[in-house]
Amino acid sequence: MPSGIEKTFQLFANTDNHAAVPVLVDALDSPYSEVREGALSALLHQRHVVAQRALVQRWRKFTPVQRSWIELSGISLEIAVRELIHSSDHEQFALGLEVLNQVPEYELIPSLALIVRDSGHSYRDSAGNTLVHLAASLRKDLRVGDSKKGGEAVRSRAIDSLGDCISHYQQHESVAILEAFLVLVTRENQLLREAWNNAKHPAHTAIIRFLRHSSRPEIIDLVLSSLTDMHPAMPVLNIVGLRHDPAFMSELTTRIHGGVNDTVRRNLAKLTKVAWAEEHRHVLEKLNGLQQAAAVHMAMCTSIGSERLYDLLLMMAGSQHSSGRLAALEELASYIDPSTNQLILDAVSDPDAGVRAEALRQLRPRGIPGAIKLLLQHLDSPQLIVKDTVRNSLAEFNFPRFLSAFDKMSLDAQKNTGRLVRGIDVNTQRLLANEMVDDASYRRLRALKIIEVMENHLDMESDLIKALQHEDHFLRAEAANLLARCPSSASVAALRQAMLDRNVRVRENAEASLRRIAGNKVAVPSIEAPVAGEQVTT
Repeated sequence: MPSGIEKTFQLFANTDNHAAVPVLVDALDSPYSEVREGALSALLHQRHVVAQRALVQRWRKFTPVQRSWIELSGISLEIAVRELIHSSDHEQFALGLEVLNQVPEYELIPSLALIVRDSGHSYRDSAGNTLVHLAASLRKDLRVGDSKKGGEAVRSRAIDSLGDCISHYQQHESVAILEAFLVLVTRENQLLREAWNNAKHPAHTAIIRFLRHSSRPEIIDLVLSSLTDMHPAMPVLNIVGLRHDPAFMSELTTRIHGGVNDTVRRNLAKLTKVAWAEEHRHVLEKLNGLQQAAAVHMAMCTSIGSERLYDLLLMMAGSQHSSGRLAALEELASYIDPSTNQLILDAVSDPDAGVRAEALRQLRPRGIPGAIKLLLQHLDSPQLIVKDTVRNSLAEFNFPRFLSAFDKMSLDAQKNTGRLVRGIDVNTQRLLANEMVDDASYRRLRALKIIEVMENHLDMESDLIKALQHEDHFLRAEAANLLARCPSSASVAALRQAMLDRNVRVRENAEASLRRIAGNKVAVPSIEAPVAGEQVTT
């Protein structure tokens, strides 16, 4: 249950009688901490100007925790703080700025702008720092959707007042006003577009210089917004190519690593000078892998020249980050020359599976000798991306093409090509099984011949066992013969049953296969590249 004093302060907090305010103000100076804290809590519910003045005048007596109570309470201190910053007393003015830095009153931005604009004001610099702090705080609140301390209307009024100062920039040349303005505006602001497009505007040079060097996130955001602008200001767009500081590069590449859309691509193509892709490209080494990849793909969209781009790609091909190496290899695909071919060959042994896969993908398009043999060496890779790349690179070794050419091949060609198809085309087993149940007997028997030359007896074991029940005794006989290479209990049982077949040829082949299973352990050979002189046909 609340104590008596707690009930008293609750009553003071909820009353509309302003006579309670002086009582609470006096209680702020009580020697008892319980009374002081109760009075402060109750006073934060009062909106009277006397309450505001009492809080700001005692600001330095409050503990950090108590100041945070004031900040989080939502109470407006605008009137009292305005009185302080318009005071001619240095201590009162400093106190007003101190309060503003923790309890931002955004409606005071125009007042601060006028103070900073006055080049003769004694406290211009400290007011400028607070002005920038308020602008950044307002931008943050708007970004996170916090409208308790302001809104778009407050922002609009602040921009108007700052914009008027920008229009007369030559009179005060305040960097603080310039910074606060740039923090709050978007690229759609007409005054801003006029200033950065018109070299004769009084603030043009200062704005471009500030955009060129400021590491403030809001300023970087303003510069980068030019990339998505349908009609960007070239002085600002050029800054994207000129800046190479870590803060800017990190934000630029983080935004772009998801992809480059058509608008960004068109704007990048307008850049003929890109410091971070030319003389300062080593700044890319400090980025993470995804950021490096984004930088590589962005650079390829610019107009800095093929030779400079090639030097960048060579550097990034040796990056410590696999994503950077991969991006470089992807872009090197259009460079066909001996030195690049050797780089791709070296990348086939890269420790990263993605990089290896990209290098393998480029082997045949580059016409590198021994490409097929090198690809086959990676066909059994445990990394799926590598295995799929090899299969795609050897896509002509597919079962339908092999089937259509099978009857025209020599036996050696059938064996060599068949073993390649077996390892490359993942549909081989399914398509071969379909052939074994086709209505045409010659196709069924050809399927069994293919199993023999491919030596994939074990893959087709269940289909061969089913074939022992087919009405075609030629199919049953050949299936019984091929099952000699399948020494499982299921095959042995099926062959024993086949020894009771009504056809003598089936019975003989079943018996022979059982004898071979009993006396031999046959291993299925691995897929290898054809040796010199062997024929490979598709």
